Amino acid sequence: MSEGEKAPPPRRKKHGDHGHHGGAWKVAFADFMTSMFALFLVLWIISSTSAEQKEAIAQYFQNPTIFAQGSSSPMDMGGEAPSKQQNNGGSNVTAEEGSDREALETLDSVLTSDSALKSLGKQFQTKMTEKGLEIEISDAAGLGTFEMGSAKINPRMHQALAELGSALGGLENELVISGHTDSYAYSNGYSNWQLSADRANSVREYLSSHGVDAQRVSSVIGNGDREPKNLENPYAPENRRVKLLVLKKGASLMRDAPPTGAPGFNPFGGVPEKPKAPKSSQGHDH
Repeated sequence: MSEGEKAPPPRRKKHGDHGHHGGAWKVAFADFMTSMFALFLVLWIISSTSAEQKEAIAQYFQNPTIFAQGSSSPMDMGGEAPSKQQNNGGSNVTAEEGSDREALETLDSVLTSDSALKSLGKQFQTKMTEKGLEIEISDAAGLGTFEMGSAKINPRMHQALAELGSALGGLENELVISGHTDSYAYSNGYSNWQLSADRANSVREYLSSHGVDAQRVSSVIGNGDREPKNLENPYAPENRRVKLLVLKKGASLMRDAPPTGAPGFNPFGGVPEKPKAPKSSQGHDH
């Protein structure tokens, strides 16, 4: 630069003019978007699968070899668990028994989350027992499962019973249906024994027409008013109820009887033997 020329004025840095930061933020943003995509994908899969498929997926991650026979995917539901005994708290439980219990627990979860059944409130209750899953539908004040003094199902119960039949139709377990009444008597000769049995049979017929194989019902029982739910008030509406017991596979309501020929055992309908008189001893003194 010559002496006569003036130096150019210094360049002023504009506000907001930053240096180069590199592309690290792009990598972090890409990871974030990938994570969000994976999250929404998992949520979509969960919302679009049935309870049985969720159970199969859970079993796959616990023991992938279960699906080695006949199925390459937990979603296929075709694999069979090997029948072997597992030590569970000191008791031998077969894989089949464990699978049966899991199926009943899944059924319980499906029933308690069904909107039509949930709308019944305390009128619909379930609990696991030693024999299987017990399902109870009872009356409430002004809200009867059946029409008054009749075995005809109240129309308000049709949707709930249809949902119940649909859920029960996915299993092969046997069912026991029992009816219960309050202690109000009838003057026309129709008894609470008859009413409770007729109501249990009405539920059996309705479930049979909504997905439940009729051959799965092993017993229809009428209990009359002999087992009230409200012991303090035998006329309470909650005493009018129907119970369904989804039996564990191999379970039965019959108590184990002692073997034939055991002391004190008498087959149903058999004639008890008269006790034999003691034999007189020989060689008495005269």
